[in-house]
Amino acid sequence: MTLRIGIRSTGLVVFGGRAVSAITGLLFIVMATRWLAPGQLGLWEVIIDLVTFSSYPIGIVAYWATRDIARGRLVGKTALVLGVAMSGFGLLAYFLFSFVTYSSLAAPLLPFLLGSLLVPLSYWSQVTTSIVVGYRPVATGYSLVISELVKIATAYEALYVFRMGIEGIILALLVSYFVNSAVGTYMVRGATTEQLQGSVAKRWIRLSWLPVVSYLPPLLAVADTYIASLGFGTAIAGVYQPAFTVASVVGYSSALAYSLYPLLLRGGNQRLPAITIEFSLLFGIPMAVGGVVLAGPILHLFGPKYMPGSLGLSILSVAFLFQAVSLIIDQTLLGTEKVDVSGELGFRSLVRSNLLYVPVVNICWNLVYLAGLFAALSYAFSNGLGSSVAVALWALVQLCTTVAFLIIKARRASRSATLFAGAKVVYYLASAAVMGVAVSLFSKTVLDQSADTPVYGLELTAVVALGSAIYFGLLLAWDSKFRAMARRVLKP
Repeated sequence: MTLRIGIRSTGLVVFGGRAVSAITGLLFIVMATRWLAPGQLGLWEVIIDLVTFSSYPIGIVAYWATRDIARGRLVGKTALVLGVAMSGFGLLAYFLFSFVTYSSLAAPLLPFLLGSLLVPLSYWSQVTTSIVVGYRPVATGYSLVISELVKIATAYEALYVFRMGIEGIILALLVSYFVNSAVGTYMVRGATTEQLQGSVAKRWIRLSWLPVVSYLPPLLAVADTYIASLGFGTAIAGVYQPAFTVASVVGYSSALAYSLYPLLLRGGNQRLPAITIEFSLLFGIPMAVGGVVLAGPILHLFGPKYMPGSLGLSILSVAFLFQAVSLIIDQTLLGTEKVDVSGELGFRSLVRSNLLYVPVVNICWNLVYLAGLFAALSYAFSNGLGSSVAVALWALVQLCTTVAFLIIKARRASRSATLFAGAKVVYYLASAAVMGVAVSLFSKTVLDQSADTPVYGLELTAVVALGSAIYFGLLLAWDSKFRAMARRVLKP
């Protein structure tokens, strides 16, 4: 079972899927913010957090499935069956978490009940994604585009036709999860042709302590809105969420590194991480600059009640650029680790390996971040500084902790791979700076904040399109290597 994986072609397809996802995601959150109050938007985020907490055990399957499949082992059917079987434990965990949360927030019961349906779909989606990453990572781009378009169509019907409120948002997510999982499962059907392998399932369960540790960082990462909602009310999480959603688009540049992990598992050379970081920064830098310059105009699209998150959006845009690089370094450390190539895995060898080092560092990162977040919000609320300052402090804590732990991981990764992105990054920075100035001036001329939402959205799109044209036009004029790469990528 061998498929050819191209680092740039796969990265561009997945990045294209993420770009479509960014557009549809913005449309989705605009519909949600225009329809829901910040408190309801925060409640929706809490329910998503509960689904994430309840889906934590599936990491046991997803972790090993990707590594085994990337190395040519047919274990897809075993992963799917075991994942579906485990979703029952996820539902039990969801109802336990919901009982505690529901009583604390005094929220309506129906959204929590409807949200429980997301749990088994989340298990299916995560197992399917783990197979896709190891077997055919390019399929992620295709399934993402299809599911995102379906989500927007469902959300429109639910919110504006049937006027369902927060229940309509959850329904749209249910449909999106189902479509994404179904399409992904179909596209990797070649990896699910084996007989069920009980010995493989036993090995995964026996070594479950490693993925349990490895999947703890992303679980802690989403706990920030949960902690903020319980400690300071769902409204602050609601104001933070649009800024976070927009800034996370910058992090989509890490999608260009989607094939790095399986390529390194298959023995890719040590220069792949440097090439990937450079390729990611090509798109990440201008997106971060755009997020900083257009923070206010973008949040105006969501409505005046979300404008206090403008400064936070500017800071988060930079934070997500560093997070994209951090993810590539994680993939480098995990992909170059060979301790699990042989059949027998010793506890001592695993403890000393990058398979444990990466999650332990990321756990420390997220614990420091959550502690800093709670301290920052406590300071802001106790001194009556308002939601604008609170969100900005929240974002600043995220930026500072991201950079600090990125440096720690980069020092270790540099021992086994080349990370220096090269001099071309200077061209990216210079082009992005010119773009930022032009976009700032152009937005003041073009954007009419008194216009209707669709008209304002088209004006904002025109500003973004102009910025993209300036950035890539300057690169084509200045950088001969970029011109050569563009010709290779666009060559039929």
